[in-house]
Amino acid sequence: MVKATLRSAVLLGIAAIGVLAAGMPSFAEVQNVKVGGDITVRAFHRENLDLQDQSGALDGQDFFMTTTGVNVGADLTENVSTFIRLANERDWNLDGTATGDVDLSQAYITLKELFYSPLTLRVGTQPIVWGRGFVLGSALIPNTLTNGNDRNAAITANEFTDFTAFDAIRATVDLSSFTGSMPLTADYVYIKLNENLTGTADDVNLQGVNFSTKLDAAHTELEAYFLNKLDRAGTTPNINKNGQVSTFGLRGSSMPVDGLSLWGELAYQFGRRGTNAAVGDITTVPTGSPFQAWATDWGVEYTLTDVAMKPKAGAEWIFWSGKDSDGAVAGWDPIARSYFTTALRDFQVASAAGFYATAQPGDTSAATNQNEISFWGGLKPVEDLSATSRLSFFWQAVGSVPVNAVLGTRADGERKSYAGAEWDNQLVYDYTDDVQLGFLWGIFFPGSVYHAGFNSTAQELVSTVSVKF
Repeated sequence: MVKATLRSAVLLGIAAIGVLAAGMPSFAEVQNVKVGGDITVRAFHRENLDLQDQSGALDGQDFFMTTTGVNVGADLTENVSTFIRLANERDWNLDGTATGDVDLSQAYITLKELFYSPLTLRVGTQPIVWGRGFVLGSALIPNTLTNGNDRNAAITANEFTDFTAFDAIRATVDLSSFTGSMPLTADYVYIKLNENLTGTADDVNLQGVNFSTKLDAAHTELEAYFLNKLDRAGTTPNINKNGQVSTFGLRGSSMPVDGLSLWGELAYQFGRRGTNAAVGDITTVPTGSPFQAWATDWGVEYTLTDVAMKPKAGAEWIFWSGKDSDGAVAGWDPIARSYFTTALRDFQVASAAGFYATAQPGDTSAATNQNEISFWGGLKPVEDLSATSRLSFFWQAVGSVPVNAVLGTRADGERKSYAGAEWDNQLVYDYTDDVQLGFLWGIFFPGSVYHAGFNSTAQELVSTVSVKF
């Protein structure tokens, strides 16, 4: 009996050593693990976001919002790494919302030198930004307008959501070995914007490729890209169920002298439109209605780097083409951009839940049919404090809006083209290396596009405290 017990103990000991030895290589493959995160608390005061005084929910808002994130990154052997971000976002004690949910904000695997050294593959929920994010940079618009509000349905200010990453496959190839001394990178993306039903061909998919290069001379960057959005989500009668939006674009930026930045981007869209709430489509469009649109962004900024307070000044022109006569169906499709220049105007999306539709009958989205001209300045009064002020003016590319049963009738005649002006001011104070305090005040003055009863001044004040660890 004693021998049997001793024999069992020895066998168990050998098995334990074997299990430990087998497990040691698995632990050894983790070269580095980094854990961090951030907590951001915002306080909001808002007035008349729908440009109509005494209009209910958007007339006056005062609330707090907290975003909490935890990041875990691990470097493995053989050029393999992983990254996970868990986030919770919520308005303080807002009734009827899932305030305790913690969801995946990002979760992706990176494989470097896959098959051969120039190829990097990234799979999972990941951030993707091309250039300045003028066309591709954030899932904010599709997530909010196509899939409903933020994932937790727990915040009022959706433009501040943490959930802007894409469910995507991204392959990046360094082509420098084929081009000699000129660096060249090809970046392919496959993005699932909306799955809808897994057993039905009703998805919204985005695919594209970007070729980019960086030149040492004047810190110049050049890009050429193509994106195709295949939209099979339409189920309403008279709507094209296989809408496609193809976008070609060119972008460049340069710093010819110290402190001077120049940039420009030109993009062209064409295709057959499906439903797209982001540009205010209406349900009377004939099936497969063709469209084309242009967008461009040109800017300049100069900073006096040798002056104590580092003053800077800049100007920018942004244009989104469109046709009001077609209810913006022929207008620009913002797809998944992340480059937003204003606190209020950029999120005035007509007749769309999740952002801030104006009360003006016949109004269209600020994402199409618009010229924007902006001027700004900034300085650093003290070492850790930066202040910027931006003044933007907006004109509709097409001024008139027809009397339409869907868009709303008008009793005061044709609208003019001046949409209004916005003044945004921001202060950012780096209290320590880990703590940042911020203050944003934006005010929008409606122009002649908006008429009596629908032209109240909108404003927003946001105070922020953020800690990173």
